[in-house]
Amino acid sequence: QGFWGTPSRREPHRPRAAGARAAMPLRALVFAAAAAAGPALGGAPPQPSGAELRRYAGSADCTGQHTVLSTDLMGTCTPFLIPAPASVRVEYVNETMYSSYHYQGVQDCSGGSRRHVMDLVVNSCTNEGDYSQKRVWITAPSPPPGRCAAPGDCGLAYQACCIGLEAKGTPCECRLHNGTGTDVGPGCGACGKAFVACCSAAGLAGYPCACDVTREASPVVVV
Repeated sequence: QGFWGTPSRREPHRPRAAGARAAMPLRALVFAAAAAAGPALGGAPPQPSGAELRRYAGSADCTGQHTVLSTDLMGTCTPFLIPAPASVRVEYVNETMYSSYHYQGVQDCSGGSRRHVMDLVVNSCTNEGDYSQKRVWITAPSPPPGRCAAPGDCGLAYQACCIGLEAKGTPCECRLHNGTGTDVGPGCGACGKAFVACCSAAGLAGYPCACDVTREASPVVVV
């Protein structure tokens, strides 16, 4: 009897080739893994790392030669010293927009002073008459790996600060690596705040830093 009492017909037994029974579960696992991966196997585009503001002289529709007016790197913090200590962080939102946030009184984009400044639209052309301009996603190169090659006074002061904290049992969680002195990760503590303030002042004096301080870097190396 089959299901619901219907007559069932028994199929004649057919011998399977050696290994066929073991192959079926493996094949099922492959298909299950492919289904679970979903769009990832389809080559979903990576999230852009930055956006350029481009100006197209003599063009009304953002075509032809262009000049890059500015570049914003997603997820980075930019410190300012004048007119007052502050910092600005830009964050990716979706395929057509990113946002800017302002932190008053701190230079490492930390604390509760975060304030939404604006949303910036990408790949939308604006005709300004004699020229047009738009923001375009880019994939910027990753920061050079390894320790900071030229720590300078600010970098050396940061290393000394971290050595003092480590002696007290609270080592720094952020490290120096090659950079421009304008990228400091949140949560880098008092040493990180002092470093970015030092680099801001050094930059105004014409001696920009050649290091950044972030969590994603190599260990501090005393030189």
